[in-house]
Amino acid sequence: MSKNFMESTDLKPNRLYPALPSLKRLEFCLPVGSSSEKRPTVAESHPESLLEDKPSEEPLGSSERMKAEILVLEEQNKELLAINKKWAKEYRTMEQYYKNKVQHLKEVSIQSEEEKSDEEERENTDRRTEVAELRARNTTLTHRGQHQQEEIRRLNKALQEALLTSQQLGDGGSETPQDIWKHQAETYKDDFMKERKDREKLKSKFLELEKRYRKVHSELFAYKSQVTTTPVHCCSCTNRAKK
Repeated sequence: MSKNFMESTDLKPNRLYPALPSLKRLEFCLPVGSSSEKRPTVAESHPESLLEDKPSEEPLGSSERMKAEILVLEEQNKELLAINKKWAKEYRTMEQYYKNKVQHLKEVSIQSEEEKSDEEERENTDRRTEVAELRARNTTLTHRGQHQQEEIRRLNKALQEALLTSQQLGDGGSETPQDIWKHQAETYKDDFMKERKDREKLKSKFLELEKRYRKVHSELFAYKSQVTTTPVHCCSCTNRAKK
C-alpha cells in the first residue's frame, strides 16, 4: 500500500507553490545517517538469514520515506504560514493606506465645500447689496418721475389758465396769441425803460454826491495843511485879542 501511495505521489506535479521545496529533494530531508545511495541488504551482509529478514526490508524503507514526507509537509506548512503572515501584514498596510486616503479625500471634500459655501455667501452678499442699491436707485427715479409728472401737469394747467385769461381779455376773442405776446412785450419794454430812467437818475445823483465829496475832501486837506504851517511860538493871548 505504501508503494502505491509513493507511486501516486510521484505522478503528481513536483511543486505545489513556486516558493515551496520540491519533492525531488527528499533525499536531502532524510534523517541523519540515511543516504540516497542503495544500502546493502541483509541478504548481502548475512546470506544465511535471507529467508528470515526479507519481509522486514519493505516496512523499514516505507517508514523512512514517510518521515521524509512529513518533514517536507512541515516545511511547506511553515512556508505557507510565513506567506500568510506576509499577506496579512501587506493587507493591514494596504487597509491602513486606503483608510488614510479616504480620510484625506473626506477632509479635502469638506474643505472644498466650506470654501464653496464661503464663496457663495460672498456672492449672495454682493448680490443683496447690488439689489439694495438698485432698489434705492429705482425709488429715487420713481420719485423724480412723479415730481416731473406733477410739474408737467402744473405747467399744462398754468398754460391753459393763461390761454383762457387771454381769451377772456380779448374783444370777443379777436386777439390772437401773437397780439397778446406783443402786448406783454410792450409792457415789459415800458417797465424796462422806466427802470432804466430810475437807474440813470440814481447814477446822476451818485455822481453829484461823489463830486461834492471830493470838493469837501480837498477843502479839508487844505485846511489841515494851513493848520500845520501856523508858527508854534505865537501867544494864545494875541490870537484871542485878534478874535
